[in-house]
Amino acid sequence: MIRPATPADAPALARLHVLAWGETYRGLLPEEEILARPFGRRLEQWRREAAAGTSRIAYAPGLGFAQAGPQRDGALAATGWPEELYGLYLLKAGQGRGLGRRLLHAVAAEGPMTALVLEENHPACVFYARTGARCLEVRAEHIGRAEIREAVYGWTTPPR
Repeated sequence: MIRPATPADAPALARLHVLAWGETYRGLLPEEEILARPFGRRLEQWRREAAAGTSRIAYAPGLGFAQAGPQRDGALAATGWPEELYGLYLLKAGQGRGLGRRLLHAVAAEGPMTALVLEENHPACVFYARTGARCLEVRAEHIGRAEIREAVYGWTTPPR
């Protein structure tokens, strides 16, 4: 049910990304920020990501995906966090069946890894904690014009 994504999956990944953003962030982000990431924008993103081959992308057709790769935050990389979970999105229809944990395991690094999550996204924070991550810090950030508080979670060993 979970497999590595291929460039041919870009349209499906883009559709899932748009749907998951709507389900996950409605009420946590301004509607204009959710709508600012339409299918066409996500399709370009996933065509680039899938073709680049610089990250690990696990795909659960019709339900969700996870992506991880080299750390993008220089300060975190410099302090011993070489890998990052770029995203894990699972539609509500796929939640509660262990699929999120399987997606995470499919892309997880063998060593230290971080993930960024909206501090107000309590289900994601609880999920990361249950898989062995701890909150390293909370920082003020922006998504578009929206001010947010972003929690940085870290696993020192592969997620459980």
